[in-house]
Amino acid sequence: MAGCAPLEAEDPGQAGPYRIVGRLGSGGMGRVYLARSPGGPTVAVKIVREELAEDPTFRRRFVREVEAARRVTGFFTAAVLDAAPEADPPWLATAYVPGLSLTEAVAAHGAWPEKPVLELGTALAEALEGIHGAEVVHRDLKPSNVLLADDGPRVIDFGISVAAGDTRLTLTGTAVGTPGYMPPEQLVGEDVGPAGDVFALGAVLAYTATGTKPFAGGSAHGVNYRVVHEEPDLGRVPARLATVVARCLAKDAKQRPSVPELIEELGQFSEAGRTAGGFTGAGWLPAPVATEITRIQDTPLPDTAPGTAPIEAPATVTVTSEQATAGAVPPTAVATAALGAAPGTDLPTPPHRQPSAGRLRGFSRRHALIGLAGATILAVPAVTLLVRDGLIDSGQSDARGKKPDVPARKLAFEELWSYEKGPVGPPVSSEGKVYFADHDGSLRALDADSGALVWSYNELKGARNSVDLPDGARHPIVVDGAVYVSTEDSGALHSVDAGTGEKRWSFEIGSERAEAGFVTFSPVAVAKGTAYVVSMYFQAESVLHALDAETGEERWHRDVDRGLTHALTVADGVIYCGLGQDFKSYLYALDADTGTPRWRIKTADDIWGKVSSIAVDGSTVYFGTENGAFYAADTTRGELRWKYRTQSDGAEWTDPPLVTDGVVYGSVKNKHTPTEEGPGRAYAFDADSGERLWTYETTYSASPVTLTGGAVHFSDTNGSLHALDPRTGKSLGDARLADDTDPSLAVSGDRAYFDGGDGRLHAGRISLTEG
Repeated sequence: MAGCAPLEAEDPGQAGPYRIVGRLGSGGMGRVYLARSPGGPTVAVKIVREELAEDPTFRRRFVREVEAARRVTGFFTAAVLDAAPEADPPWLATAYVPGLSLTEAVAAHGAWPEKPVLELGTALAEALEGIHGAEVVHRDLKPSNVLLADDGPRVIDFGISVAAGDTRLTLTGTAVGTPGYMPPEQLVGEDVGPAGDVFALGAVLAYTATGTKPFAGGSAHGVNYRVVHEEPDLGRVPARLATVVARCLAKDAKQRPSVPELIEELGQFSEAGRTAGGFTGAGWLPAPVATEITRIQDTPLPDTAPGTAPIEAPATVTVTSEQATAGAVPPTAVATAALGAAPGTDLPTPPHRQPSAGRLRGFSRRHALIGLAGATILAVPAVTLLVRDGLIDSGQSDARGKKPDVPARKLAFEELWSYEKGPVGPPVSSEGKVYFADHDGSLRALDADSGALVWSYNELKGARNSVDLPDGARHPIVVDGAVYVSTEDSGALHSVDAGTGEKRWSFEIGSERAEAGFVTFSPVAVAKGTAYVVSMYFQAESVLHALDAETGEERWHRDVDRGLTHALTVADGVIYCGLGQDFKSYLYALDADTGTPRWRIKTADDIWGKVSSIAVDGSTVYFGTENGAFYAADTTRGELRWKYRTQSDGAEWTDPPLVTDGVVYGSVKNKHTPTEEGPGRAYAFDADSGERLWTYETTYSASPVTLTGGAVHFSDTNGSLHALDPRTGKSLGDARLADDTDPSLAVSGDRAYFDGGDGRLHAGRISLTEG
């Protein structure tokens, strides 16, 4: 490891007999810590993340794989010293290797000369011989799982990845493996054996010799596609080494050399003539790498006396509470670190959520938080979490404060026209036209007054602009004379001239993945000539794209973690979007010109609390999540101003919230059954303080709210249009738009456009009457 980072507030203090003193890194299975055994020697302890630990299949596999890993012998592996598969959470301890990972070494000091690469390959082949001899397959051999010491490399995480690869979590987008190192047979769903590790070894050697992956970089889907269908780029690999690497990277696993063959061949080429354990000193390493490793070995390790608090470090800190909170929160309540990632690189990986030290010793999370007060970040004096009457959802309409009496008003609705095709998701109205995607795969523009067809664009296939697969689709958007709509079936984003219906451009993306699974897209946001969209490929990472709005040419892209943002907007040169990172959920603020992160706020310790709703007003960003939380934060530094949480974790905030005249209006739907009974609710908050002004509840999930004609309007999934007094939340009546179906309502001025449940798009006029 490049070094040992200080502990953070949520880090455990103990794992079995091992006292944890620092952070070493993280991986797909969990976080790795530096720890001291009772006798004093240091070990590396990996604590399994909770999503895996809670899976019974993983538990069973983990027990078997730990036992197998304990049988592995060999100098070039980091031995498993101890483990507790039955613990909550499970953990294992391995030998600590003070050094660099191969990833860190190449990134910092560049590609290696041929001779040290050959010697590295010889040692890694010997490591695989020991691993396979114990009837274990690594399945995730990659540069970050190779640690470099002056007396040779060490392979870590052998066999343990198999346990994570055989759980139900794999089916939900957490497939084990790293693009570029997974063999073709793994990517097409076939069994992976020792030959899969040989493929990974070839990719590791090519990376070490050139500084790049043999199948190039970019989005995961692109790399995986090239692994299966294209030949590796070995043009810069030295000739002798390229011959071996090419055989290792053969598409057919049967054509790859065996591990004993590799040991003999690489050993002869390297002229090392070494036996296992024969690496002495740092002479086998490139000089800059050897110098860095010596520096790391000479640096004193951190220590924490028993009973003291974990060391604090600057990090993204989240105010967490199991109760509803609101009110102005001082800026110091949430500290968000500048992430500083370079453009074009992956977003930084936040730490996995780990239980506090108390939980590992048998206490609940609530007790752990209480016990840490005064010793960790949770004890910042300026933090004030206000719990006041009425802040927990009552599920009923209520008014905050005295309001003057006004004449009674009532919703009036008049249908104007209908069109023969029905919309897939809410339509959108702009400049006298109504735009919608129909179920036949066409984008249509109608005259807003008469419902007459103006034009039809027929190059869509499925006309999907989906964020939630079960929901179907989201509406197109119209910006600067262009209609943007995406289709998950063909994997493309289209830009269409809003006046003529002529195609301006299409951004083809992932068609090969769409054939095997699906490609989905976030809503599109457009600002200053750039269109932003997030795409997600089946069982792969998401990608944030910045496209030239005139030509569709990609200006830049950024790979992000698995899972797709439910909301995305751009304001004042900043992209705001909800992204999953390392199996946690965050709101990110990124520079619109480069994609560089500015700050982030954690919204959940799992992937089920993604951001689903965003609006920016002045210096404040308002956002809600799919687990019932709603926030207001400063746009400059990401400091939390207030937070509100509904009583139900299944209440998902709809996009976008509405901010006007110092009031934030929002609504929630049932996250688990969004098109059936809810309940749904509409809310009004004081924009500055977060005080809830009123709540209105329906029996069914609610659509996003609009404010027009002096009333707040929204529809429910039973087909009703609702009107509320914006000051009190009192009902002003409702009207039937459809029977027992979501009308996909869109409101513009006094017009409502909706799906009548009869396969037709309808238009109506809404107004308020006195009486």
